[in-house]
Amino acid sequence: MDKKNNFQKENIRLTVSAIFITLLFFLLGFSPATAENVITSGTSLKVLSGTTFVSSETLVIKSGAILSNAGTVILKKGLTNENTTPNTVGTGTVECSGTANQTFTGQSIIQNLTVNNAFGITVGGNTGVNGILAMTNGLVDLGSNNLLLGPAATVVGTPSSTIMIIVTGTGELRKEFPASFTGIFTFPVGDNTNTPEYSPVALNFTSGSFASGNYVGVNLVNEKYPDPNITGNYLNRFWNVTQSGITNITCNATFQYVEADVSGTENLLCCSMVNPAPLTTYSLTNSTTHVLSANGITLNGSYTGLKSTTTPYDQQLANITVPNETTICFDATQMLTVAGNGNTFLIENGGSVTLIAGNNIFLLPGTTVQNGGYLHGYITTDNNYCGSIISNMLVANLEKDVSLPVELLGKNHFIKIYPNPTADIVIVELIESGTNTTTNITVYNIQGRKLLQQTTNGELKYQFSLSGKPNGLYMVHVQSGDRSEIAKVIKN
Repeated sequence: MDKKNNFQKENIRLTVSAIFITLLFFLLGFSPATAENVITSGTSLKVLSGTTFVSSETLVIKSGAILSNAGTVILKKGLTNENTTPNTVGTGTVECSGTANQTFTGQSIIQNLTVNNAFGITVGGNTGVNGILAMTNGLVDLGSNNLLLGPAATVVGTPSSTIMIIVTGTGELRKEFPASFTGIFTFPVGDNTNTPEYSPVALNFTSGSFASGNYVGVNLVNEKYPDPNITGNYLNRFWNVTQSGITNITCNATFQYVEADVSGTENLLCCSMVNPAPLTTYSLTNSTTHVLSANGITLNGSYTGLKSTTTPYDQQLANITVPNETTICFDATQMLTVAGNGNTFLIENGGSVTLIAGNNIFLLPGTTVQNGGYLHGYITTDNNYCGSIISNMLVANLEKDVSLPVELLGKNHFIKIYPNPTADIVIVELIESGTNTTTNITVYNIQGRKLLQQTTNGELKYQFSLSGKPNGLYMVHVQSGDRSEIAKVIKN
């Protein structure tokens, strides 16, 4: 009889405890749903510093509700934030350590996020991290959404093919930088197309002006860049890099790929910006580490590795060093532009370069051939390019250090040309010029045909019209006193 009474008393205690817990959840703003933990509208759930809250079901933050986390919230399932604007979930840590894939829905701003789920996380809404993103285990798939790392945000852990951020949709991994930032940030990104492959992008800023709300965004595609003119040697991978709110950029980039990405001969590949036009070619790949490098990039563009067997229409060679025992050929059906605008093109002792173009080869300041290096330039008259024997040599190999081109007069960047791109009017402004200085301005089309030539005396501004001219690239050559510069203008 005593055992029976004790059993009944224990059941009463458990029932009272259950009622108390249910009432407590109501007071905290939770709905006692069986499949979700819900913070109802108008209520706030506080997790104090030094404490841990574990949600074994999907944690739902209703519109108008607040999760104020100063401690640790451990999610075993998903997080759904129904607030219509980006909503902070506190100053503490959110840890994802479920036993199945977890989904973030809505727009949550998290201070510290720990990813520790071998089954991965799916980001179903734009998400922000302002503190530490701890990559411990698992893949984070962004899909069509963005993950924004704030100005003070850092990534810790050891990213790899099993610990990374998947950015093969339209969403981007974005990083906001503090004002006057300098240094390196690595985007721990990759793809999960058939086989997970880690292919991070590292950006090294040496200068720049970073406005409030700035960002650099990265995503990628595990396929050849969709241009039928890319043939022969290329990567089955390209990265899209975007930026907003950053000016006066000086940035060097590296792009990591895997050997399986290579089609053709790897040691022929160069890091190339394939969009926007024209094709801009940077350094030769490091075929040992499988890393592409591009110094002096302006960020907005699509980058890959290639040495196409199809000759491009127009090609810019920027910040390339050709070392000893390296022989390479660059070509363009219309125009090759080498260095200029602060870029360099260096052929070291023992290096050899052949340049072939259909109309023009512009050798601008920054082009240097060291003693023992060789530079051969050709204008083809029979549509033979790299790989063909050309007889009409334009520039012979050099036997001593020499800086090219003929434009050896003064320093670069003494003019401003705007608007660029333009639909019609182009203004050429001389930054410095004497009142009696004679200035010659010549405009060429992409075929190298002279469109107009004007001589001014002491004028700091000159304008011309591209009305009636086809959309495309134009070259403006300005020679003033002892200075000379060639700039590109795009009409669209």
